[in-house]
Amino acid sequence: MTKPAFDHSLEVRQPYLSMVFHKIPGEATWTLLNQGRVVTPNQTTDTQEYKRIGDKNSKKVPGTVGTEVTLNLYIEDDITELARLLGTVKPGSGGWVGTEVISLDPSVVADLKVENYDGATAGSTLLFTEYINEFQPGTLNPNLDAEGDVRIAELSGTADSYYIMPAAGLGA
Repeated sequence: MTKPAFDHSLEVRQPYLSMVFHKIPGEATWTLLNQGRVVTPNQTTDTQEYKRIGDKNSKKVPGTVGTEVTLNLYIEDDITELARLLGTVKPGSGGWVGTEVISLDPSVVADLKVENYDGATAGSTLLFTEYINEFQPGTLNPNLDAEGDVRIAELSGTADSYYIMPAAGLGA
């Protein structure tokens, strides 16, 4: 068998940049999460299996879509963004008071968006935006790894929806 010919339309590109934003209901603007490391949305459907009596064959029909989300954040020196995701916003002036209790609260709801650019420079073009609506945290794991370089917190939960919107004119 011969090697296939190289496809001249193959585009090699530099790594692109993704920026994670957070918004609490009622806020007018999105807040950039500078310490966001990984965002992993996962959508699955529940299925119903239908089978006739005496038939070996069955049909599986997808039902509703469920969305689960995992976020990893750096928390080595600053817990401001983790606190925000858990529903506690750092006071604007004077910093933390010292009486705040930052903990997992599954009643907290917030929106996330991920903007994806074609490069990391200031003039990069927006390719597409991912939206995660009504994220509710359900698991918090602020790992402490004695051998690790930095401390990373993992926050997992459910979301109402996840979708992607390409930038206007993309692919034209």
